[in-house]
Order: sequence, then structure tokens, then C-alpha cells
Amino acid sequence: MKLKPTQSLAVIILPLVLYSCATTKLLAPVIVPTAEIPNVVQPVSDIEVPVTVDLKNYFVQAERSVPNKYTDNQQPCEGLRYQYVFTRTPFTITGSNNVVNLSFTGSYGFAASYCAKCAIFPGTGQTPIVPVISAQCGWAGEQPRRMQISYQSTISITPDYHLRSKTILYPAPKPLDRCNVVMGTIDVTDRLIQYISDPLNDLGKQVDARIAAYNIRPMVEQIWKNLSTESKAGDMGYVYINPESVRLSSFNLNGSSLTFSVGLSAKPVFTTVSTQRSIKPLPNLSAYTPANGFNVYLDLHENYDHLTKTVNQQVAGMKADVAGKEFIVDNTKIWGSGKQVVMQVDFKGSSTGTIYLIGTPNYDAKTHELSFPDLSFDLQTKAWMLKAAKWMFNGKITDMIRQRATYNITQFLVDSKTRIQKEMSRDIGNGIRSDVLIHDLDIQAIYPTNEQLIIRTLSNGQIKVKVVM
Repeated sequence: MKLKPTQSLAVIILPLVLYSCATTKLLAPVIVPTAEIPNVVQPVSDIEVPVTVDLKNYFVQAERSVPNKYTDNQQPCEGLRYQYVFTRTPFTITGSNNVVNLSFTGSYGFAASYCAKCAIFPGTGQTPIVPVISAQCGWAGEQPRRMQISYQSTISITPDYHLRSKTILYPAPKPLDRCNVVMGTIDVTDRLIQYISDPLNDLGKQVDARIAAYNIRPMVEQIWKNLSTESKAGDMGYVYINPESVRLSSFNLNGSSLTFSVGLSAKPVFTTVSTQRSIKPLPNLSAYTPANGFNVYLDLHENYDHLTKTVNQQVAGMKADVAGKEFIVDNTKIWGSGKQVVMQVDFKGSSTGTIYLIGTPNYDAKTHELSFPDLSFDLQTKAWMLKAAKWMFNGKITDMIRQRATYNITQFLVDSKTRIQKEMSRDIGNGIRSDVLIHDLDIQAIYPTNEQLIIRTLSNGQIKVKVVM
């Protein structure tokens, strides 16, 4: 069959028309396996555990272990003869820094006599040969006199977690209502103070013995054990605090309440899957150094759906006029490939179809903006353009998309900071609770994987652990 000239022209033109109106759908770039992400080397972090211990019960036990009334009666023929009664009240306890001040008011009274010289006579034994001088004070119905007794107890800690105290009479006992009785060269009140000093020193020794019985090791071991146990931290994965050393701060006393901090140095580990780890034995105390808080690298995950949605809101509808033709971005989709991301761009305008661009994520710490400065057509897209649509192989299109395909991470950091604080502030168990305060969350690197973006951050802040024992 022979075609007419007009029919022949139609046969030639129709494929060209159909080609120009067809939808171009290229094959997506081959996904490159995820590049290896560098392991995190965590810096040392400090965890502070404030502890309050009420020592009042130990002081009460010390008081109860010694008498509250002291008496003596010595009647030699020559020299000072005396009998006295000394009664004390319970301790009043005050303190500051690591020093406890214990004080009480004692009441005393005595009867005394003094003989300068005695001689031995047959049948009578020793007999005074000079007049005997007698006196009394606060005795036999008289109002007892008062005396202020004070101790100073310095609290410290031993490397094996026991408290230690050094308790001394300080300042020296002070008569408030002094009995001014002097016999010969002897001040009877001063001599009375000498007599009662030994039993008063015994009370100080009892205080030291009771304080030494206080062992904080079980409490610290419980903290160590709980912080050495892996725990789930919401959707972040699993956290292993990994404590390495323990120290104690200086003590501070408020009345009988002793406050201090158990400081732990640790290198926290965050994993996406649970791993069983053995608990290290509790070490002896190390020298105390002021805590600097924690500095922890955290890998946060951002899925491509969210990134796609954000970028799509900014580039969809953008137009470029190239060589008299119109290119309109209709829709985008992003996923990972190796160290880069792939951006699928559905377009319309003079032509309709799908092309692909590839770019490397870049983060600007000043603007908190994620961009793709090297975003360009992938190899298959370039090859197609050079064969069928040279007008599209134009920097104007890639420049337009590159400028608007950005993602501001500010809100992501704010949300992540809030989430980390919430998920890491929790009951650890056995009466122990951690409270986390994030000061800063800085992005150190961004690694694309095939499934999501891994955003490596360095967070710093404070971890405090409240202990209820």
C-alpha cells in the first residue's frame, strides 16, 4: 500500500510528538552500601550523687554508752579532801564544713577540806596536827553551779568507705558559775575539772567509735551496681553508664546532718541493641577533684521521611525557565546511598518525568542548617539528558534546587535535648533516681545511612543521682 504524502508526514511526526509528551521515568541510582561510621571514643563524664546522712543517732548512742552523772569521794588526811557530783545534759549539736561541735551544760557541786600537815600517833593513825580548812559550793542544798563542756569532732573518710572522726575537748571546760574556793595553793574548781576530764575524754572516744561504725560502702556499692547495669533509654536505645572510679567530696555539716557528694567518673556507652556486660568490682576511693559535668557523644537518628517532608515543602512548585522551556518541581523524595543522599525529583512543565540528584550532607554550625552544596544530577540522569533533553542539562535547575533543599535542625536539637533529658531522668531502681540537665547539644558530624541520617552530637550538662536509703 502506497501512502499519500500527507500520510507519510504524519507517520514521521507522530512518534516525535508522542516522545515529547511522554513521561520520562529513569531507573533510580543503584544504592551503595552504607559507609562505615567511625566509632565513638567517649570522653570522661562526671556524675554527682548528693548524699545526706543524719549522724544524730550515732551521737546519741555515744552519749548512752557513758554515764551522765559522775561522783567521787577522796578523804586523805593530808592534802585536799573532796567529794563532788557532776551531772551533764544531752548534747547540743552544731556543725559546719567537716567539723561537728558538740556541747552540753554540766552542773556540779563539791565539799572540800584541806589539811596542811598530818602526823601518825600510836593508836590513832594519821591525825591532822594543824587546823583543817573546809568549804563547799553547790552542795548540801545549795544551787548547783554550771559548767560548759564542748567537743570538736572532725569528720573524714577512709579509702575503704568508713567515716572517721577525731573528737577532742575543745575549748577547755568553762565554769559558768565558778566556785571561787582556794585551799592552800589549790583552786578546787580547777582541780575538779582535772578529775572529770578523763571520763569526759572517754565520751569523746565513744563518739569516735560510733562514727567509725558508719560504713557508706553498701550505699556506694548499690549506686555503682545500678549505674553499671544497662538500661533502656526510650527510643534512643540502651545506655550503659560504665563507671570507672569513685571519689567523695568534702563534707558539710548542718547540725547533725552530714552532706557530701559521691562522684563517679564514667564513659557512657549508647547502643541500639542490648548487650550483656559484667559489673566491675567497686574500687577504693580515689582523690577528689571538682566535677566538670558530663560530655557525651550521642548518635541521634533522623529518618528520611521527615527530611523529605521538610525539603519538599521548600522546593515543590519551584519553576525554572531554561532555553524557552519550563521546568517545575512537582515532588521530591530522599534516601541514603553510601556517604551521600539520593534526591528523587518528580517534575512537570514542558516535560513530565522523574530525575535523580546526588549530594553530600553539609552542616553549618552557625545557622544550624543542613544543606547539599554538591547536589548534582546522577550519572544515569546526565546520560539521559544528553541524549534526549539537553535543555534540562543546565546548572540553573540544580542551582535552584540546591539553594532551597535545606533543613534547619534547630527544632530537631531542641526536641532532642528535651527528649534526652526526659528519657535519662528516671528511676534507676533500689531507691536511686537520675536527673539529667542538658546545657548544650552540638552537632559534630552527620552520617547518611541507607535507612536514616545519623547525627552525631556532643552533649554536655549535669547528671545528679538522688539516693533514698
